[in-house]
Amino acid sequence: MLKKSVNRSGWCLLVLALSACTLFKQPAAPTETGSSDVTTGTAATTADNPYGAAPYTPPANTAPAYTPAAAGTSTGYVGNYSPVDINAATHTVQRGDTVYNISKRYQITQDNLRSWNNIIENNIKVGQVLRVKPAGYVAPAGSTNTTTTVTAPVQTANVTTTTNTTTTTTPTSTSTVSTSKTVSVGGVRNVSGIEWQRPTAGNILQSYGGSSKGIDYGGNAGQPILAAASGKVVYAGNGLRGYGNLIIVQHNQTYLTAYGNNQNILVKEGQQVKRGQQIATMGNTDAKRTQLHFELRENGQPQDPSRFLPM
Repeated sequence: MLKKSVNRSGWCLLVLALSACTLFKQPAAPTETGSSDVTTGTAATTADNPYGAAPYTPPANTAPAYTPAAAGTSTGYVGNYSPVDINAATHTVQRGDTVYNISKRYQITQDNLRSWNNIIENNIKVGQVLRVKPAGYVAPAGSTNTTTTVTAPVQTANVTTTTNTTTTTTPTSTSTVSTSKTVSVGGVRNVSGIEWQRPTAGNILQSYGGSSKGIDYGGNAGQPILAAASGKVVYAGNGLRGYGNLIIVQHNQTYLTAYGNNQNILVKEGQQVKRGQQIATMGNTDAKRTQLHFELRENGQPQDPSRFLPM
């Protein structure tokens, strides 16, 4: 009898324990039936997608692919850094001029250049005449107010703001120079449609390159300095530091040559000169030795003269 009671009690406890497990058991996670992709034969399921939707597919990139500029493509801009007369009161804007390089060449600030000419956002145009000195400025005696990049084919009289300038000798100088004989030194070489020759005899003391923007020719004081090619004298003076008595000859819209440290200048601004014509005598103004400092510039940029001259 006792054994029966014990067995019944054991079964009751087992039933109670199983009931408790059923009450506290967490419900099973729901399952979703996957669908088969008929085309690929792979099962598509949302088991790895917490949002219960189709997996995200990013849109195709519709932005145009970057195409680099073709080799050799250029904007065509070439800055103009040709020498100028720093004593000039005005400057005529030429191709390649900017507010920055004009102010640098005339040794003034960009702010002053803008304020003197009411320039907005650095906008200037070719042919525009800009003040490069403040109102009321009077150029020193013997200076000029024309820039070194004049390209007008017509010869005009020099105009200054002073009232004691004498111009009566200009016609005489022009006629004298136009009849001067020409001399060839070292032969002639045709480059870029221009016939070039050496500007003087003598050895080369300093070649082009590094800090040298041209060639220094050695020689004797008073030795003839010749025009390296035919053109128009657009500057003759001593207003540029380091160049001494300087002559600049414009050959066309692209090329000009500069002849510095001369003893005497034999030509006037606005005169036409021929290749081989004497334009100065060798000296040492603003130099430590007797020499000719010669520069050849293309669109205002210094070039190696040996590419153009017979050496």
